[in-house]
Amino acid sequence: MNTLKLHTKTLVLGLERFGLNETSFGRLGGRKVQAYLHLRTFDVTAAVRKLRPSKRFRYMASRVDRWIESLRRLHPQVSFRAKAAKFAGDGVRRWSELPSSLEVRGSAREISAIANAAGVRSIYVAKVAGRRHRPSPKAVLEWYCVRAFVVICVERAKSGQQHTEERFMLVRACSFEDAKKRLRQQWREYATPYLNSEGQMVSWQLDHVVDVYQTSEEEIDPAGTEVYSKLSKRRMRQKYIWRPGKNDPLSGPKP
Repeated sequence: MNTLKLHTKTLVLGLERFGLNETSFGRLGGRKVQAYLHLRTFDVTAAVRKLRPSKRFRYMASRVDRWIESLRRLHPQVSFRAKAAKFAGDGVRRWSELPSSLEVRGSAREISAIANAAGVRSIYVAKVAGRRHRPSPKAVLEWYCVRAFVVICVERAKSGQQHTEERFMLVRACSFEDAKKRLRQQWREYATPYLNSEGQMVSWQLDHVVDVYQTSEEEIDPAGTEVYSKLSKRRMRQKYIWRPGKNDPLSGPKP
């Protein structure tokens, strides 16, 4: 069984922390490097799709083993170390136990060559002998959506139904916790009392933050941008039964 080279450019990441780019990194020659290599272990290629579901996992397990074996054979001077997997009691590897990253130690020349090997998605350079890390750049702000549960409090209301609100707030932040912190003043202002039509004071008060969602978007596109998503379950419906070849979502939208 031949190993198929996936024709997507491999990314060498982390170089800017050492004042390097891919060209200058390749010129370091025998300089010792520690890096983390990320594999395309779970890529669903055409070869995977054409197999029966019962055979796909075995194929992907064999495929990643071949990739690792090939790396070790072609680069004997490089140290490859996979994270030790905790197998199930029967000794059989599960889906989540397939190796997807390796710690590698070798020369810059070898690491550059590995970037072009089959099955390699990206390489993150952690250490370069003789070079110090440059100061970390200022944290990059990204779009986060904070989903909150708000309770509407009415003066002297003690029983009966109480209105609530689910509120989704977009905020630029550098982390999930930072997104929540940046909205604290917003929640205080949102709870400012006002009078309803009967002269009672009303306050919309934050009860709790339900979830924080990182959009992974740099800009909000007015044509449509996902700002929140949550997975759930429901009973299978006939129209959504996936029959490959008839309503295969990979074949493009249907009229």
